[in-house]
Amino acid sequence: MTMQSSPIPPDGNALHRFIVGRDGEGHWIARDEEGQTGGVFADKNSAVRFATMESGHRAGAIRFAPASVRLSLFN
Repeated sequence: MTMQSSPIPPDGNALHRFIVGRDGEGHWIARDEEGQTGGVFADKNSAVRFATMESGHRAGAIRFAPASVRLSLFN
């Protein structure tokens, strides 16, 4: 029998993984990789705080977009 990995951790809570970076207008964006939640923020700390709370404070759940990449909530 072959075991398949599941995208859901064993505790049953979905792990939201977030990307934090800036949009073309300089606003800070935090959005999950699945496009289910996110927001536009005035500063980096607010974006990181949102992503931290939404990801359940899980280590490794937030990554930063390179400065050359412009994020959007809609793509």
